[in-house]
Amino acid sequence: MRIAIIDGVNQDIGLKILFPEADYFINNTELDKTASFNKFNITPNSDWSSINDQNYDVLFVVVALYDAFPNTEFYKQHITNIVKRFMHIIHNNNFKFVAIFDNYDYDYDPTIIISHPKINIFFKRNYNKTKKYNSNVVPFPFIMFGDKAIIEKCHDEMVTKEEYLKPKINRIFFSGSLFAHNDDFQKVYIDRVKIYDEIKDTIHNPGFLYYHSFIQELRNSKFSLDLLGVGNPNKRTFEILLSGSLIISQYNDLAWPFEEDFSPETKFKNKEEYFQIIHRLSNDHELYQKCLQQQFEIVNKYFKLDWLKGYILQYVNKKEEE
Repeated sequence: MRIAIIDGVNQDIGLKILFPEADYFINNTELDKTASFNKFNITPNSDWSSINDQNYDVLFVVVALYDAFPNTEFYKQHITNIVKRFMHIIHNNNFKFVAIFDNYDYDYDPTIIISHPKINIFFKRNYNKTKKYNSNVVPFPFIMFGDKAIIEKCHDEMVTKEEYLKPKINRIFFSGSLFAHNDDFQKVYIDRVKIYDEIKDTIHNPGFLYYHSFIQELRNSKFSLDLLGVGNPNKRTFEILLSGSLIISQYNDLAWPFEEDFSPETKFKNKEEYFQIIHRLSNDHELYQKCLQQQFEIVNKYFKLDWLKGYILQYVNKKEEE
């Protein structure tokens, strides 16, 4: 199986990590990822002329589609140009399988932005379990953007079972940005400042930390706070889950690509529920251990490169069997 990956603005090398045999194409770079390129022996190619059905069976595309949605506050012309470029390739070739990995924050249905009979599957980062999507849209929250791919974090940062379950400092750790985000068009309203101010007296926040120190603080904390981001999951979600700190999450409707779920005793919708959760988990060691064990089992099973690769390949193989 010959695979081409188009990652328009080099936002996420995760698919190249899962499929090292694939060829990796970009249009341009947003961030310098030289260290990651060197670690995984990745050489990005900006010449797309060889991307056709004679050279490749499968085409994967990573793109933040909402950036190409016209008449919105966050519209970006250069992303629209990239979308037109890869859609031209899709339209004029007959690949055996084409998948779009939409890594944008919002939980919209990506088929409202682009649709083509030759696109087999849309893997959606923020897939809302309360919304109805087109039948060819499935959850895959492991593709994002930033200086380090989520799949790279899964590869590098998962601790051993012994460290995951070890005793930790009894504190609720948080270190991150506080903001309010409003988008009337998509009805997205996030106010981290408000909820943080309501619960900040319970939180251990050392302020700015270099990444290595931040990870160590996470790993040594009994609890870590995961506030809603503009999109879900956010980078912090994965950093906490890989660290062995018990995640205390502001509630969202994210659908993970597996049936198991993290403990409901760790999720809150408002400050009252937050204080109840912290009080209960701090005073019930058996419940805390149950929640942490459940978290470990999910992460240890599904945040593995073999499982993630297999999840994608099941859709490729299903199409080949039709």
